Amino acid sequence: MKRNMVLIVMLVLVFGSFTAVWAAKPIKVGAPLSLTGPYAGDGLGYLRGIEMAVDELNQQGGLLGKSLEIVKFDTQDFSPERVMQAADQLVRKERVAAIHAGWAGWGQDVRAYGKYDVPTFVWDASINAVAVYRENPERYFNWFMLNATEKGAGLATTTFLEAIDYSYPNKKIALITTDDSWGLEIGKGIKEGAEKRDWKIALSEVVPYGTREWGPILTKIRAIQPAFIHLEIVSSPDLITFFRQFLKDPTPSIVSFGYGGTLPDFLPNLGQEANGLIMESIMIPEPAPTPESAAWVERFRQRYEAEPAAGSFAVYTGVMIWAEAVRQVGKVDDYKAINKYLDEHKFKTLEGRYVWFDDDHKIPNTVWPVNWIQIQNGKMVTLFLTGDTLDELRPYMDFKFQTPPWIK
Repeated sequence: MKRNMVLIVMLVLVFGSFTAVWAAKPIKVGAPLSLTGPYAGDGLGYLRGIEMAVDELNQQGGLLGKSLEIVKFDTQDFSPERVMQAADQLVRKERVAAIHAGWAGWGQDVRAYGKYDVPTFVWDASINAVAVYRENPERYFNWFMLNATEKGAGLATTTFLEAIDYSYPNKKIALITTDDSWGLEIGKGIKEGAEKRDWKIALSEVVPYGTREWGPILTKIRAIQPAFIHLEIVSSPDLITFFRQFLKDPTPSIVSFGYGGTLPDFLPNLGQEANGLIMESIMIPEPAPTPESAAWVERFRQRYEAEPAAGSFAVYTGVMIWAEAVRQVGKVDDYKAINKYLDEHKFKTLEGRYVWFDDDHKIPNTVWPVNWIQIQNGKMVTLFLTGDTLDELRPYMDFKFQTPPWIK
């Protein structure tokens, strides 16, 4: 009896100690994301990836014995004032230990979070953001971009066009982009790649977010009859309205929606109607290349009843990279040491490859390959991955390009 009492007391003390540690003030993770406005679909994909990572870390016992808590801030349209407000609110008032932002702007985020020292992870893919970083690398040492810049994806577009088994009626491209840094820089890459490979930009249009009436542009497209139409618009409603208006009198054109086609609210709204569409982004290929990445995709599907967006896996990886650095340093608030560790080490991802940050604190183009994707039977399948250079594409698995159903 006495021994049992001693055992019970010991268990109570141990459990009580564990509970006290776990009940201690959690480590806050800042998530400034576009949750409303034109980029909200994109922000949803990032939020899901951050949630997955934080929940998995908590299930594993947290970080340094403490639980993690996400603190969100709606950055809306990434205006400089809104981004600065997010940085001040999350870092100065909420005292977050890290920022995991997904797409956070075109350089305004570098300045906003560069006022502080907390590790800041973004998915900007922005040459403008890199340019701001280069202004003062010592000041912006806490900023890390989880991808390369926009232009590379644009350059790879004509590489893709010449890689598929398809006979084109001509070599004309209709190019439609948004009036932000992302759209304009992608457009520059496509134009440069077209010139290099003897394609002609027969139509180039820049449109604002929120475009829903496509009649005037479609009239021009129908007159030109281009072999390829590319839209770079990070807004599912804009893309969906274009596509449905296009299908009323389609031209014999391959249609690509670039990064926008991978947004989490795009395919669920179109389903089988989207068959034949092309899109591209950095994401886990489908089917996933490793058992670990396949298991991650399945966990994501079960949790959200949706496919992972391009940014979901990236920001998940960012959270895990940060957690690894914190464990190695041993303190969550030794920002100088954490940022130094991030700057100097490689990190293994679920896909089995290693990623690292280059001299510009971005992940190089050749580290995470661009996926070229087609919608087949209502699902995204990867046709090609970029290789060691943007001029090289590697077929993925056994999927083949299918002529879109609107091309008769």
